[in-house]
Amino acid sequence: MWKRFRIVVLTVLSLNFVFGFGFHGLIQPAYAADSYDDLRIKWKDFLTGGSYSLSDPDVADLITEITDNAQGYWSTMDTSPTRVYLWSDLDDTGAVNSTKSSNMSVNYNRLEAMALAYATSGSSLYQDSSLLGDLISALDWMHANKYNAGSTEIGNWFDWEIGTPLKLNDITVLLYDQLTAAQIDNYMDAIEAFNPTVTLSGANRVWESTVIAIRGIIVKDSAKIAAARDGLTAVFAYVPTIGDGFYTDGSFVQHGRFAYTGGYGAALISNIANIVNLLNGSAWEVTTAGLQHMFQWVYDSFEPLLYKGAMMDMSRGRNMSRRSSQDHSAGGGVAQSVIQIAQFAPSADAANFKSMVKYWIQSDTFRPMLDNMRSIYHLTLAKAIVADSSIVPRGEPLGYYSFPMMDRAVQRRPDFAFALSMSSKRIYNYESLNNENLKGWYTGDGMTYLYNGDLGQYSDEYWGLVNPYRLPGTTVDTRTRADKDGNTYLSSKNWVGGATAAGIYGAAGMELDAYGSTLTARKSWFSFADKIVALGAGIHSTDGNVIETIVDNRKINEDGDNALTVNGSAKSSSLGWSETMSGVSRIHLQGNAADSDIGYYFPGGTTVKGLREARTGSWESVNKYVKLKDSTILTRNFLTLWFDHGANPVNGDYSYVILPNVTSAELDDYASHPDVDILENTDEAQAVRDRSVHTTGFNFWNAASKTVYDGGDPVLTSSTKASVVMVEQEDELEIGAADPTQANSGTIQLEINQAAASLISADPGVTVVQLQPTIQLSVNVSGARGKTFHAKFERAENVLLSDSFDANTTGAAPSGWTIDTSGGTVDIADDPSSVNKSMKLSDTSSASRVSALHSFTASSSAVTAEFKVKLETTSSLYYMTLKSGSAEAIRLRTFLGQLQVYNGGTYTDLQGYSPSTWYTIKIAADPATDLADIYIDGVLVQSQGAFAGAVSDIDSILFATHSSGINMTMKLDDIEITN
Repeated sequence: MWKRFRIVVLTVLSLNFVFGFGFHGLIQPAYAADSYDDLRIKWKDFLTGGSYSLSDPDVADLITEITDNAQGYWSTMDTSPTRVYLWSDLDDTGAVNSTKSSNMSVNYNRLEAMALAYATSGSSLYQDSSLLGDLISALDWMHANKYNAGSTEIGNWFDWEIGTPLKLNDITVLLYDQLTAAQIDNYMDAIEAFNPTVTLSGANRVWESTVIAIRGIIVKDSAKIAAARDGLTAVFAYVPTIGDGFYTDGSFVQHGRFAYTGGYGAALISNIANIVNLLNGSAWEVTTAGLQHMFQWVYDSFEPLLYKGAMMDMSRGRNMSRRSSQDHSAGGGVAQSVIQIAQFAPSADAANFKSMVKYWIQSDTFRPMLDNMRSIYHLTLAKAIVADSSIVPRGEPLGYYSFPMMDRAVQRRPDFAFALSMSSKRIYNYESLNNENLKGWYTGDGMTYLYNGDLGQYSDEYWGLVNPYRLPGTTVDTRTRADKDGNTYLSSKNWVGGATAAGIYGAAGMELDAYGSTLTARKSWFSFADKIVALGAGIHSTDGNVIETIVDNRKINEDGDNALTVNGSAKSSSLGWSETMSGVSRIHLQGNAADSDIGYYFPGGTTVKGLREARTGSWESVNKYVKLKDSTILTRNFLTLWFDHGANPVNGDYSYVILPNVTSAELDDYASHPDVDILENTDEAQAVRDRSVHTTGFNFWNAASKTVYDGGDPVLTSSTKASVVMVEQEDELEIGAADPTQANSGTIQLEINQAAASLISADPGVTVVQLQPTIQLSVNVSGARGKTFHAKFERAENVLLSDSFDANTTGAAPSGWTIDTSGGTVDIADDPSSVNKSMKLSDTSSASRVSALHSFTASSSAVTAEFKVKLETTSSLYYMTLKSGSAEAIRLRTFLGQLQVYNGGTYTDLQGYSPSTWYTIKIAADPATDLADIYIDGVLVQSQGAFAGAVSDIDSILFATHSSGINMTMKLDDIEITN
């Protein structure tokens, strides 16, 4: 088990909760001693803070807390000679074995807190002889009655082999000079009896090594210290296939199949850094080459999961059910570890780590991170980092981070983060151990987390009070669940994971096979620059229970009156409101803080249920572990939105777009011209294009060839199960492809319905089969373990229209064009010459116009239209227009000798023109942004001007005269449209 909790706040100074020290070479022993004594004194200085200033008010406050904490335990301790317990609340007479072992550890936790106050200079209990007498008496009583070399291990093994030994070692170090040799031998013999060698894995192995190393120092046993050091070697190595520890993709797994970076992973990196620094410079220094991996863990495993001081709960396993260790508290612990590592890391890494810590401290406005520095040493170092003007805060780590070996994914943007917690045939759905995390049923079923300016969203009692049946992002069978029901469940499905591209975009998917239910579904999340698109399809169930998909379940303010606006109209702000809302296209929820509003857009409109409620309860409902049980009655308010798929849905589906940090007005504007296209949402494939960033995500669900279309045009074909992200820039196209099943021992064949001019780069394993007329590539995913493979291409121009008119017959109508000759003629002219012809529009009517229109394949991506034009008059109105169906995207006209553009409300002059003169006009227009650049003869005359009107694509070009004009002639040549 992972013992990262607080009995009371100051027990964090024990090894389980302190994250490092760095006194080697800084704190000098008070007397000449052997190397064992040097290390013991170094460890004591770490525990007590060593040298510090009592004039620092923060240090003084912390010492006061240390003192008050110890005094509280001392004053309630039974010191009578006939006692049968040390504290009445830990009386385990008649208790079950697990309670007895837990109480034993808690006893030592309290004794350590008392020993710390005794050994801390500045405390009013410093070297208090009465306290010392009661402490030693209690230690001897524990040795005689609870923990000695002859005791029988009952209850939780962790208490005997790790929890108690860690505390007893620290107590012995703190009181070493006040203990007799016999007492030290007794305590150390007990530890040796239960933890003699390093045998475990992951964080447990590091704890074992810590116990053995500190005991070896106390008893001056070189072989033990060396064995502890060498026991760490396996932990530094990345896990090669499956098991406990860190993976090269940044994942951390403990207990075989649980995602645990913020729990056991945090404990591992804390304690391993402690031992590395303790032994640094000694005869037992850690020198294994794998030590370098520790520095990479900070970048790959921890930084992506720590949001402005909060360690993401989806990586904390059952720890998230502990009231005393909510996400900001856990984040403070990770920060202490990074501070510790910065003390001995290579200079470049050390600078980066300090920069990270400074940003975390400064950005955590919910719970000041310095308040989490519960050791004098870390508090002092953290304050020094903040005060050092040469250390520049790191800022947000922008990007999309996929952790395929633990079924997690994170999108980090400048003002929000989106996190996704899944499970599969490889990773358990949730852990419930020692009566903890009793209702974590759906936390691994595609739960989504949105982090923004509301930094306390998942703190401040969220997990103690949230409705565990309605967690954001999940599709659930509403059947009644019992505590611990289905924990350690492995799905039968392995399609869980996704792909990334351009470093910042990602696709993720999960084939849901619900525990204890016939419910199945295929769920996808596509993360673009400023939005997340969630799709569900193939939702089936035959159990007769209502199936729901939870859009969100957000903790709202203490009055519960956050504004909820649906389709532009306000809903009731009273607690108890509930409603089934039909025809919903958009919902806006006011946040609890600045930069925390959320918009939800529902393509095509749908029915959404809503509930505003006050929830009252206690953390004991989710955690009954004797060490952590908290029955305090609390109330918090929540706003829940969900889809009701009914009972026994057949091929049910849903779609919604999450828009973080938008105002209600901005959401209304977005809904009036959304920039996402759902290309497909079926149980065969799910695909979404975000036109604003020219990025498309695809999830292919079946082991069969499948093509995703845009309208009737093919976009991408995959030969088998795959996740793909495609990013299209003006000159480049990038593909990221992965096998989320991690079971494909062969290849994924992809065909992109575009041509490439050349290959820019490709990861090993990517073979480009052809570049034209379509891009075909083969991705060898054998043994890739969900890794994304990337390839980047130089785009070939995709010619949508090209007409020079040279092959047409002079005097004939232009081929391929739709012409209107009601006001004159449209034909081919020998201008500039008989071999370089043009199209001529001649308007001879004052009541009708002439026009020529050419359609082409609709393009939702940016298009470039280039043509030559010669106008024979300056007093007439001529029009040159790019269109989307009947709507105009770009409208150019002539007026009184000026070329003008219409920007959706007014005409703007671009430049003057002369009659009978050829001009080359180029329009670079992007339907994703409804903005265009315009060039005349190579000169930019408009930069990012607004369209005439918003359109989703461009599919035709029109040239026309004004209906009331007469004797007007327009000639066009070399018309080319590309995308």
